[in-house]
Amino acid sequence: MRRTGKTSVLENLELRLKPNAKLVPVIVNCFGIAAKSRLAKVLVDGAIDSYVRKTGDKAYLKRLAKAISEAAKSAAERVSEVKFAEFSLSLRDKNTEEDVLIENALKYVESLAEEKDVFFVIMLDEFQDVIRWGDDTLKRIRTVVQSQKRVCYVLAGSATTVMRNLVYDRRSPFYRQLVEIPIKKLDKVVVSAFLESRLAAAKIRMTGPVLGMIVDLSGGYPDYVQRLGLELYLSVGEGGSLTEEGVGRAYEDMVLGLDGEFDSYFSTFTPLEREILVALATGKIQPSEVAREVRKPIFNISKTLTTLMNYGVIERPMKGQYRIADAVFADWLNRRFKPMAEI
Repeated sequence: MRRTGKTSVLENLELRLKPNAKLVPVIVNCFGIAAKSRLAKVLVDGAIDSYVRKTGDKAYLKRLAKAISEAAKSAAERVSEVKFAEFSLSLRDKNTEEDVLIENALKYVESLAEEKDVFFVIMLDEFQDVIRWGDDTLKRIRTVVQSQKRVCYVLAGSATTVMRNLVYDRRSPFYRQLVEIPIKKLDKVVVSAFLESRLAAAKIRMTGPVLGMIVDLSGGYPDYVQRLGLELYLSVGEGGSLTEEGVGRAYEDMVLGLDGEFDSYFSTFTPLEREILVALATGKIQPSEVAREVRKPIFNISKTLTTLMNYGVIERPMKGQYRIADAVFADWLNRRFKPMAEI
């Protein structure tokens, strides 16, 4: 799910792999990449940059530049340089299929790994944006990666149902070819222990109800635990004392600080999806109530609710009822669109 720290997990994995001279980790953020050609370029650039930083082989960059300028002919002695030259030429050719560009990018990484006797760990974050391109693209990717011996892939995404279907749906090109590692919200006990430890380290005093209030407001999301914890520390300083009123003010400051981020995120949804999210945030939890609020047929509403649930944006706590999965985002929507009569 969003804000559960999957990107932080990938970044920590990258740090843990760095001491191994044979392993070259590469994190590629797929979020918002609209064109397959762009993904192919980002993937190749990321692999080259990570390899050079890992090994210090800056001379390889010069050889790549030469391979491009002289095309593949004079670079035939090194396979990876040939692959890179071919990729660069195909990238400039408007007639090259975009799926072919992705194939060539993946093949280049394998050739570089073989030539330099290293192994790449390619971590594709926000992979749900790649899944949207359809099964044909996924089949092309699978065909290449399943034959590679020196590249390992981590596919991470915040669209929970969509990512699970990638593994378990029989129609998926990756059916049973991946290992699922769910990253969920933190349990209240874990959040409580963490907060007690960190606040004690800063010599900040608090009562039991205050701790429970912080745990509830953060909702178990690591991102909110950190953000709210920082606001609390800044509000009282080292050696200070927390009150319920102070926690409330810190939460208000946190939500205010998220305004731009939430506004940008909200704009990524379709008009109907935005209307449904507003309806849910303002207390309409049943499909019939949502349909009346947005003035649309219930069939359209049910279909869109399913889509939003597949992408982990909303959840169904019980049959016939829906809510926004991220309570802080829901609170922000409620504050922004709450009817004047209820204010």
